[in-house]
Amino acid sequence: MQAVLYRKESTCMNKRWYYTLAFFIAFFASQAQKSAISFVNKTYSGDTLFLLKEKDFITGQLDTIYSSKVNKNGEWKAVLQLSEPIFVRLPLYRNEVWLCVEPNKSYQIKIPNKQLLSIEDSLNTFFQPLIFYASILNMDSSACNEAISRLDYSIDTLYQKHIRNIHFKIKRKTVDSLVNVLKNQYEYASSNYFKSYLFYKIAMLKFLSYEREQNFIIKYYFNDQPVLLNNIAYNELFNQTFSDFLSYYAATHWGEGIKDAIDKYKSPTELRRVFKKNPAFTNDTLIDLVILKGLHDVPYSNDMPNKIKFSAQAVKTVLDSMILFAKTKELKQIAINIKNKLKNEEINVAFEDYPFKTADGEEIYLRNYKGKYVYVMIADFRSYEFLTFLKQEKASLERFSEKLKIVNIVLYPQKEKLKEMIKDQKLSGQFLFCENETAFKHQLKIRALPLFMIWGPNGKIINNNASSPDERIIPYLMQIIKD
Repeated sequence: MQAVLYRKESTCMNKRWYYTLAFFIAFFASQAQKSAISFVNKTYSGDTLFLLKEKDFITGQLDTIYSSKVNKNGEWKAVLQLSEPIFVRLPLYRNEVWLCVEPNKSYQIKIPNKQLLSIEDSLNTFFQPLIFYASILNMDSSACNEAISRLDYSIDTLYQKHIRNIHFKIKRKTVDSLVNVLKNQYEYASSNYFKSYLFYKIAMLKFLSYEREQNFIIKYYFNDQPVLLNNIAYNELFNQTFSDFLSYYAATHWGEGIKDAIDKYKSPTELRRVFKKNPAFTNDTLIDLVILKGLHDVPYSNDMPNKIKFSAQAVKTVLDSMILFAKTKELKQIAINIKNKLKNEEINVAFEDYPFKTADGEEIYLRNYKGKYVYVMIADFRSYEFLTFLKQEKASLERFSEKLKIVNIVLYPQKEKLKEMIKDQKLSGQFLFCENETAFKHQLKIRALPLFMIWGPNGKIINNNASSPDERIIPYLMQIIKD
C-alpha cells in the first residue's frame, strides 16, 4: 500500500515538474521576439552579406549573427530572435550601416549603392569603412534608431562647436543649458534603451567638461545604475572611465592591495575585497566587470612607464578564475572572450621561421640566406608604387651585390605579369610568395605595407623598419656593411 501511494505521489510530482518546466519554456520563448531587416538594391545582387554584432564591448570583437545572399532582384532580408534591443552592423565594402534593432520590429532600410574598395583602401591596414546609421523607410517602427541617430548628430555638432573649450574652459552653466535642451528635445522618445542611451551621452558630455571626480562618476553613473552590457552609450563612458583601470587604481589609496591580489594571491575574491574598501564600489556585478576590463587592458600596456605592472602569468590565472566564478553568465562569457582574444594576439611567428615559396613552388626560409646581409621588401603587387620600389632597389642596392642579397616578398601577386615585369625591367633580387596573405600579416603583426627590413649575416634582424631603397639608404648600408 505504501509503495502504491509512493508511486502516485511520484507521478504527481513528475506532473508538477513537467508543467513547471513547460511554463518556463513557454515564458522564455515568449521573451524572444522576431525582428526583421530588409532592403532592395540591385547593385548587391548575388553578394552574400553578413550582419555583425559585438561579442562584448570590452574586447570589441565581432560575431556574425546572420548571413544570406542577395537575390537577383536585389532583395535581402535578415530575421533575428531578440529579447532586448541590440546594435548591429552591416558591412558594405567601403561603407558600413549601423542599426539599433528592437524586438518585434520590422526595418526596411535604404543603403548606398555598392562601392568596392579602391586599391589604396585595400592596401591600407588601418582602413575604416564610412559608418552611418541606416535610413529607414518605414519610420513608424524606428523611433529608437532615429532618436539615436539625431542625438549623435546633435552631440557631435556640440563637440565640434565647443572643441577648444570643452575641456576645463567651458562653463558648467553652459553645459547644463545644453543638457536641458537635449532632454527637452527627446522627451518624445519612449524607448527605455534610448532613455539610457541619452542618460549616458549626457553623462559623457558632463564628464568631458566638468565632472572629473572619478569616484563621483563611478558611484552615480555606474555603481548605482543597472549594468547595461548592450547599450553603446554606456559602453563608451565605461571604457573611458575604466581604461587600464587596474594599473592606475593600484597606485591610489583605495587601490592598495590590487597588486598583491593579482600577483601574490591570484584571486578574484581578494580583488573584490580590495574594491569594496572604496564606498563608491558596492555593486558586485559592476566590480566584476571592472576587473574584467582591467585584465583585458593589462597585457596591452604592461610595458608603459610610471604605472603598476603585473605578472602576465598571474593575470592569466585570475582571468581563468573569472571564467568560473564571475557573478553572471554574461560576465563569464566576456572572460572567455578576453582569454581567446589574448591567446590569438599571442600568435607570433618569427620571420626566420615562416615558410615562403619560390616561383617554382619550392619552400624556402629567410634563414636560408644566412651568411650575407639581406634587404627584405614586403609589398603588395597591386600597389601603384610596387614597380617603383623594385626599380629603386636595382638602382640603389646593386652596388652592394657581393655582400647584400635582395629579397622581395610579394603579396597578392599576378605571377605571369610579375614574370614579365622582371624580364622587361631586368629587376634584381629573389621573389618569394606566401600561401595565405591574411594569415601572414596577422601572424607577423604587419600593420602597414610596404615594409622594409635589413638582416645581418648571422640571420638576425638589424633593422625591422628600414627606409625605402632610394639613395638615402646608401650611407646607412655603407656604414653597417663593412669589409
